[in-house]
Amino acid sequence: MPDVIDVSGLDEKDIELLQLLAEKLRTRAQRGQEEAKAAEQEKELVFATHPSDVIGPLTREEIYEDL
Repeated sequence: MPDVIDVSGLDEKDIELLQLLAEKLRTRAQRGQEEAKAAEQEKELVFATHPSDVIGPLTREEIYEDL
């Protein structure tokens, strides 16, 4: 994508309006990226669960004794 836009033949006022528009669009795009990151971080963590007959606490050794 080009980083330069040809504004030859436009009035100075029109060029300033284009610059303002570009700044607004950049700000909106940045805000959208920040909101997407925030939404990703706010997702609820869901841990895997497995059915079991165990009642009470277990030590790591008891959990992994078959390995």
